[in-house]
Amino acid sequence: MGSPAKGFILYAFLGMLMLCSRSQVLASNLSEPMGVVNLNLAGGSPEAPSFTIVSPGIHGSCIFRGPIEGFVSDNNVSFYRTSELANPANRRGPFSSGVLGSIQGRASSILDENGSVSNLNLLFAGNEYRGRPRISLPPPSNPNNSATVYRSATVEAEWNSSLRSITGFSILEKGIGYDQPPAVHIEGGPHYLKIIDTESNYTGYSFHINSNSDYVLELNNSLNLPLGSIFLKDTVVEVMPVWTLGSLFGYTEIQLQSDANASRADWVYLLKTSPNQVGDSSDYVAHFHNGTEWKLVNSPNDSTSHYKISPDESVIIARRSEANKILTFNGISPLTPTAWHLPEFNRTKLVSNPFPTSIKLSDIIGNETITDDNSSAEENSTRWLAHKEQDLADNIQILNSSGWSTYWHDGTNLTITKPAVISAKAGSGIGGGLTMRDFSMASGTIQSVTNPPSGNPVITAQDHGLEPGFWIKISGAKGRLTNDAKVQINSLGEEVDSGEGMLINSSINGRWEIINVSTDSFELNHCLVESDFEENGLAKWTTGDPGEGYDANVSLSILGGGGQGARAVGIVEGGRITSISLTYGGLFYTSPPTVVVHPGGWNSLGRGEAPINDLLIPAGSGALLIRKHPNGIKSTLPLRSISQD
Repeated sequence: MGSPAKGFILYAFLGMLMLCSRSQVLASNLSEPMGVVNLNLAGGSPEAPSFTIVSPGIHGSCIFRGPIEGFVSDNNVSFYRTSELANPANRRGPFSSGVLGSIQGRASSILDENGSVSNLNLLFAGNEYRGRPRISLPPPSNPNNSATVYRSATVEAEWNSSLRSITGFSILEKGIGYDQPPAVHIEGGPHYLKIIDTESNYTGYSFHINSNSDYVLELNNSLNLPLGSIFLKDTVVEVMPVWTLGSLFGYTEIQLQSDANASRADWVYLLKTSPNQVGDSSDYVAHFHNGTEWKLVNSPNDSTSHYKISPDESVIIARRSEANKILTFNGISPLTPTAWHLPEFNRTKLVSNPFPTSIKLSDIIGNETITDDNSSAEENSTRWLAHKEQDLADNIQILNSSGWSTYWHDGTNLTITKPAVISAKAGSGIGGGLTMRDFSMASGTIQSVTNPPSGNPVITAQDHGLEPGFWIKISGAKGRLTNDAKVQINSLGEEVDSGEGMLINSSINGRWEIINVSTDSFELNHCLVESDFEENGLAKWTTGDPGEGYDANVSLSILGGGGQGARAVGIVEGGRITSISLTYGGLFYTSPPTVVVHPGGWNSLGRGEAPINDLLIPAGSGALLIRKHPNGIKSTLPLRSISQD
C-alpha cells in the first residue's frame, strides 16, 4: 500500500424507547430513522491513488430491541420466550436458530407473465447456517393494474444441515400483482449485540455473536469482560447486522471502480486486528472487486465479500480511477450511545465516526474516560492516556490530502466535576448577529407564580437579569391543584379552602421562552398553569451553569438558530466559566442557537495549543488510533452523546 500517506452531535438520543415498558420488541415492527451519508472521493490513478478513510455512520435495521432474560454461562445470554397461541406449552424465542453467526446467502426472484414469483435464483448458498433461515419478500409496491387482486409471495429455504448452506427454495405462495421482481432477503450473516440500556454502566458496549438458538446468543467476549456483571436481568439491548465488504459496498454492482485486473480497480484496505499486526504497511490488507465479487489483491482466488467491518471500525479506500466519486451509504441513523474498542499498547486501529454527522473529539471522548496516569491499574490502563508530550500520549490521526495529521490530549480540563451549560437567544446585534447580552448561564430562586384564568403565568424572581427571548428551565415547583375556575380542589375534584388543595408538581416545570420581562418578573410564553404556587424555596429557574473544575479556557460552538459564523471562547476563573469572549457575532440568528461547550485539551502537531485545535471527524469518515499507553490493554472506550450533557 505504501503509507496511506464534531461539528456537534445534533441527532437526538431518544432515550431509546425505554423501552416499551421494558417488554420484548421485535425491531422490525419499529419505525427507525433513515440516514444517508455522502462522502467525496477524489480521483487518483494506479500509480498515485487518492486515500480516504471511510466509515458508514449508519447501520442496518436491527432485528431485535428489548430486554434480555439474563446471563446464562460461558458467554451466553438468554432472552424471554413467548407461548404459541395454538400450543401454550410451546415457547419460542425471538430468533431463528443457528443463523446469526453465518455467512449470509443471497438470491434473486423471477416473475412470470402474471406478476407472480415463479422461481428464485440462488446467487450464493451461504455458509455456516446451523439452522434453516427464513426468507422474506416485500409485498407488491406498485400492484399490476391488470390484476384485480394482489398479495405477497412466501418462500421457504431448503437447507442442508451437513453442508450448513442453502440448497434451494420452496415457493409456498407465488403472490400476484408484482410489476418487478421483488428483493429477496435471506436471514443470516454476522450480527452483534449492543447494550442500549441507559441505566447500565456498560451502555454502548457491543459484542459479536458467535452462534445462537431461538432464545440464547453466544457472544464473542474477546476482552474477557465479566458478562455476568454486565448482563443483568432486563438489561435492554439491540441486535443488529455487522457490515461486510459486500453488504456495505455492494456484492455484484458497486459504487467503486471494479475490474478483473486488480491494478485497475479501486482498493479497500482493512486493518488487521491488533494481535496480527507487525507495525508496517502489511498490517493494511487490500481488497478489490473483480466485477463479480470482492477478492484479496494479494490472493485473487480468495473471496472476501463476507469480510466483516466492525461497528466501531473504518476502512481506507484507495481511489485508483481518475474520476471523482460521491460515495453514498444508506441505512439507519444510530439513536443510542456507542463505543470504540481500544487496542493494546503499540497497536493501532482504524476507528469510525459512528454518527451520520461531523463530530469533535471533545464531544464524544468524555473526561471520565481520559487519564493522565500511565500506571497499570485497571482504572488507568483501560482509559485514553493524556500527556503534555505527544510521544507519551495516545494519538489519533486523520487522513487528508497532505497526509496524516496527528492529535493528542494534553490533560487540560480533566478536573471538570460539573460541565458548564450556556444558553443563547436570537441575535440582538446588527443583521441578527449575536452580542454578549444574548448569552446566559444564570440561575435563581422563584418567589411566586400567578395562576391566571387566561394568559401566561407571571414568575417573580428578584434581580434575575434576564432579557426577553431566553429559554429557561424551571424545576422544583409545586402547587395546589385548581379547577377551571382557579379554585383549589382535592384528589376527588371537590372544591376546598385555599391551602387545602391537592399538592402536585406544577406544570411550569420544564423549558419555556420568557416574554414581558421586568426587573423582578417575567412571563412564561404559552404556559398553562393548573395549580396555585406553593412556596417552599425549592423552585428554581436556570439558563445554564458556569460549571466546576475547569483549569483552562474553553471553545464554544454556536449551532443552529438560522445563523452562521459566530465564534466565542469561555473564560475560566476559579474553575468556573465566568464570562464569554465573543470574537465574532455572526449573522442571521433569528431564533435561539445551541451553545456547545468543548472541554478542549486536544492539540495538533504544528498548530499550537487547545482549545482551538479540536479534531473534527467528518461524517462518513474515521481516524487512525495509535495506542501509546505503556500499560494500555484492550478495552472499551464509551463515547458520549448529546444526551449526556
